[in-house]
Amino acid sequence: MTSLSTPRALDKKRAFSVSSEHRVLEEPRGRLQLHVSRPTKGTAVVKANGEVDLGTAPRLWDMLSQRLHGHGATLIVNLSELDFFGAAGIRVLQRTQLLADDAGTLLFIFPGECHSARRMLDLYDGEGLHVL
Repeated sequence: MTSLSTPRALDKKRAFSVSSEHRVLEEPRGRLQLHVSRPTKGTAVVKANGEVDLGTAPRLWDMLSQRLHGHGATLIVNLSELDFFGAAGIRVLQRTQLLADDAGTLLFIFPGECHSARRMLDLYDGEGLHVL
């Protein structure tokens, strides 16, 4: 019979506790919220809140690529309320621009006051992204 006071039982309890905490820390939900509005016909605005990093960039890509199936539209990506915008976000914007060019859609990026988005866009040395 094993009691909770034995070192082996305590080690198992700690291991379970640490792994449970580890799962919570890795959970990407809630770090990125995306909202879509249509201020005018043919214009979609995707506003991102939270963080765009390696873990959340695929969600941003999914949202943007879904908005690019219409032809002749305008898509504005509003990054002004982000807390963090990493290099994975630049890659998403590059792919979105390529898809927008193919679909005949105008793509504009609004970094607003998000310092990390402005820095990444300033460091980006490529053509094609229209930054407002």
